[in-house]
Amino acid sequence: MPLHVELVSPESVLYEGEADMVVCRTTDGEIAFLPGHVSFLGALGEGEVRLLLPGGGEQAVAIGGGFVEVRDDKVTVLSDAATVEGGDDETAGSTGGTPPS
Repeated sequence: MPLHVELVSPESVLYEGEADMVVCRTTDGEIAFLPGHVSFLGALGEGEVRLLLPGGGEQAVAIGGGFVEVRDDKVTVLSDAATVEGGDDETAGSTGGTPPS
């Protein structure tokens, strides 16, 4: 069962969908989340959030800091500013599990 992931900026939902693994850079170092991960709340540093998608794809989102919460196989990333790889800053969100075009 994959993780449900939401990447949110103040203006929009940048990504909403499923992922097999989420990798974030916290202020203490890099951490990866898999299904079944214990509850976690942490501060994020500037860097990249990588989503390993079901079927083998990968999506990267550059963030300018924020917070990550993991609970009950749901990962929520709240970021001050973010850019979807290949997209514009603060791009409008998606609900189908793929990044906006």
